[in-house]
Amino acid sequence: MKIITRDLVKGKDAFYVVTRDGRRIEEKNYKTQAEAQYRADVLYGVLKEWDPRGLGNIAIVKTSNTYKVY
Repeated sequence: MKIITRDLVKGKDAFYVVTRDGRRIEEKNYKTQAEAQYRADVLYGVLKEWDPRGLGNIAIVKTSNTYKVY
């Protein structure tokens, strides 16, 4: 699982967003990396059963500007 750092701004809180194929999978932003990792693991389990080709496309994006992650 890749963790990508994007658009971090000093003085602003960082959030984690779970993505698949570069697109966010849900509206929720996670405050900790552990929460995002748990959600990504659940997504991995679902994809393993239904779409194994998409397993390598899951990533966690750490960012201060969550609105920029589509």
